[in-house]
Amino acid sequence: MVEINWDELCEAIADYTKVRHYFLNKKTGKILVLSEYMSESAKNEIRKKIKGEKMSDYVPIPTITSHEGYLLMEEYTEQHFDEKLKNKLKEALSKEAPFKNFKEIIYNLPEERERWLTFKRTKILERAKKWCKSIGIQVK
Repeated sequence: MVEINWDELCEAIADYTKVRHYFLNKKTGKILVLSEYMSESAKNEIRKKIKGEKMSDYVPIPTITSHEGYLLMEEYTEQHFDEKLKNKLKEALSKEAPFKNFKEIIYNLPEERERWLTFKRTKILERAKKWCKSIGIQVK
């Protein structure tokens, strides 16, 4: 069984910025990152590493889209029992800059922030495990 660092894999999947590209080695579980901010020599080192091993061992890690990120916020909002907060979050999501608006509300409420981060991590972990299974990696 391949040892996967689930926190690292979840971070990679949750990164919808398109500034970094992540690759998982299916045999070792190691994640390589190519970033637009890296120097060309650092990028070339990673490319060599990927090409130096069997290319089929490395697979690009699919990151969520901003639309999928929005749907996560929407799902979280819908499951809320506090009607006042639910309405505030719905309003935030309906305005321009929904990510910023949502985070401003959530991050100003420490307990709510923790609930949101737990919810998001759980959903992304489910996705990560499903994806690993789809590429032939056994998961617990």
